[in-house]
Amino acid sequence: MRKWNVVAALLAIGFIMSPIANAQQDDNLRNEVNQLKNDLRRVMSQNQQILSENAELRNRVDGVEDNTLEERINALAESLDYAAGTTVNSVANPITITGEFRIRSGWAIDRDFGTNFANSEDEDDNGSFQDVRFRVAFDFDFSKDVTTHFSMQANGLFNNADTPSSNSSLSQIDLYEGWILVRNIFGRKEFSNKSGRQEIVLGNEFIFGNNDFFSGETHDASTWLWSSDNFDLHFIFAKMAITENLNTRDHPYPNVGSFRGFDDDELYALYFTLKTIKNHVLDLFWVYMNGNNGGSVGTLGNGLNAPANGDSVKGLTNTNEFYYHTVGLRLGGTFDVAAGLDYNINFVYQFGNVNVAGGNNFDVNAFAVEAEVGITFNANNNFRVFTRFLFAEGADGDDLGYINLFPERHAQASDDHTAYRARYGIMDIIPMDNVLTVQLGLTFDPATDWTVGLTGLWATTDEDINGAGDDDIGFEIDLFAEYRYSNETTFSVGVGFFFADESAPYKGGGYAGNNDDVAVLFYLQSRVVF
Repeated sequence: MRKWNVVAALLAIGFIMSPIANAQQDDNLRNEVNQLKNDLRRVMSQNQQILSENAELRNRVDGVEDNTLEERINALAESLDYAAGTTVNSVANPITITGEFRIRSGWAIDRDFGTNFANSEDEDDNGSFQDVRFRVAFDFDFSKDVTTHFSMQANGLFNNADTPSSNSSLSQIDLYEGWILVRNIFGRKEFSNKSGRQEIVLGNEFIFGNNDFFSGETHDASTWLWSSDNFDLHFIFAKMAITENLNTRDHPYPNVGSFRGFDDDELYALYFTLKTIKNHVLDLFWVYMNGNNGGSVGTLGNGLNAPANGDSVKGLTNTNEFYYHTVGLRLGGTFDVAAGLDYNINFVYQFGNVNVAGGNNFDVNAFAVEAEVGITFNANNNFRVFTRFLFAEGADGDDLGYINLFPERHAQASDDHTAYRARYGIMDIIPMDNVLTVQLGLTFDPATDWTVGLTGLWATTDEDINGAGDDDIGFEIDLFAEYRYSNETTFSVGVGFFFADESAPYKGGGYAGNNDDVAVLFYLQSRVVF
């Protein structure tokens, strides 16, 4: 009986509590519905405000006469409450700005080897110098296959000049490069053409370099390139010195006066690079100099009709016509020895002739060999020891010696620890023609952002040039360091000591004829590349 009494009690409690629970649930649902109604009213109010603002903007845009997309965008931009800015309209996308700012200061001591030929023998040419290069370039990409490039530069010495007076004045801004690059010609991704004023850098820059340590080297040229996975083939045509000036109102040349039928200096070249040998590269090249004018100058300052230094041939000027070929090959690469055994070898032979008006004709018949071998012992600090050798044949009788074209004497800082820094001395005394020179050196990174190096060079001439019976040029010791402050900024410092011998060349011509004084050069450089 008690059992049924308990059940009855529980049922009674359930009937009593059920209405109470239902009432509580109804109150909760009612509160939630009211909250949703409030949220909906807030959203509708915000939406009405947005619609009103959009209508105002639409009215402003509809006021433009020609509703092109660009005008609509400009109208919308003008309606925004932003600070005034600059609008650039261009069909190129993207537009890329690059450049280089370089300032180098230095001090030279006894560069004339103790013999100041302008004054007395006891006066030395000690003094400072500051040279700079400011270059800004613009690349315009019109599509993935069409790019134009335009760059300007000021290059010279600190001289506080306000007006252009010479090449040493920084007030003079010149065109450095200006070219058009077209890729994917005839639907072939391998085929491209670059035409205009341009740098040409090939191989290890023994034939074609850009002289970036100094003022640069460009060519007014058209370069056709076939580049595949297996090989690259460049065909280069360049106009060097010309006989007549362009008359823009009578294209191409006025056929009057001293017109001689396009008697210009021209360069033709084929440069082939084989890429199928793993970790190695083979270059084959041919360059023909068609020098009807005779006024072209190479990177080292020599007329392209004669070597820069050390020839016994007389009577050659930059007006002599020259017609000669330069053929050769280059081998380079690395072997899996230690942290890397790298090498580069250039074999070059020249043949042709140089014509002297009213005088003798000289044969161009000479060869040059450059070789370098380096071994890196530690991949962490890039500790590398290397040796470099150069032989460039000198003049012998009526045969001219080797004529340098556009070689790179130096190289700027690079992530590649085999870069050709101070290739033939930071003092630029040792020549690259009529010479036999041997160099030993080492470089290493004592810290992540540092590279330091030490080199020693000895040089002698191939053919006697001053009749002194002593062909030695001298010996040079160089020390240098580079600190990579950031990805764009590098500080460099270098010091060179040159121990002159009888055939050491003066900067302005002539030879030292003594080995008494030591020439010293120190420089400190700041360089920003972006």
